[in-house]
Amino acid sequence: MTLTDTRPVHTDGRRRTAADAYRPVDRERVRQIIGEPPQFIVDKKADHLGELAMRFIAHSTFFLMATADDTGQIDNSPKGDPPGSVRVLDPWTLAVPDRPGNKLADTFENILRNPAVGMAFFVPGVRETVRVNGEAFVTDDPELLDMLAAEGKPAVLATVVRVREVFSQCGKAVIRAKLWEGDQRSLADAVLLGGEFGTLAVTEQAGKMNAALGDQLDGLGGLLEHEYRHGLY
Repeated sequence: MTLTDTRPVHTDGRRRTAADAYRPVDRERVRQIIGEPPQFIVDKKADHLGELAMRFIAHSTFFLMATADDTGQIDNSPKGDPPGSVRVLDPWTLAVPDRPGNKLADTFENILRNPAVGMAFFVPGVRETVRVNGEAFVTDDPELLDMLAAEGKPAVLATVVRVREVFSQCGKAVIRAKLWEGDQRSLADAVLLGGEFGTLAVTEQAGKMNAALGDQLDGLGGLLEHEYRHGLY
């Protein structure tokens, strides 16, 4: 069935949609509603991968990669692979394999025009996510493709990401979605080493967070858990 587009047209040529029934708000109104982030949240962003982020990515089986072309048109592509498929080459560099697909290659087409990328990594059983922003390029280096092999087959191509920003995000979205109902591979245990993500993250960034939180630092893990229990909605 073919849809005949009979929508009215704006004076600038845009077709009217249901979105036209709502008015956008500016940054001042957004911040009036949600407030400003505490300093320790701002400070948690880093320009490299720490030990916890490296371990997290090494055990991630699913991630999203957002890219944009030179006009700003955005694409967000889901990627799934066995644990360890995305390689940490050093604290400032990731290597991402490409597997056979539908050949649209939207991600590659965008990176060739605009190197900016944003990634969100998930580990089954872990509520928190790790986000990485940076700049990328595409390569067909044979050694790297072999390094990124799966099931005995080298990657088709590889995306090399120069890391510019790394930070973790709390687990409220994953908890609300009831995303993980148990994982038989025990990947969460391999990442968390029997601890809690919040505690591990605080420990790794204790120097930066201590400046902002002082005596409150020890209670941050408990505060996060309280938010998970009572602040989801």
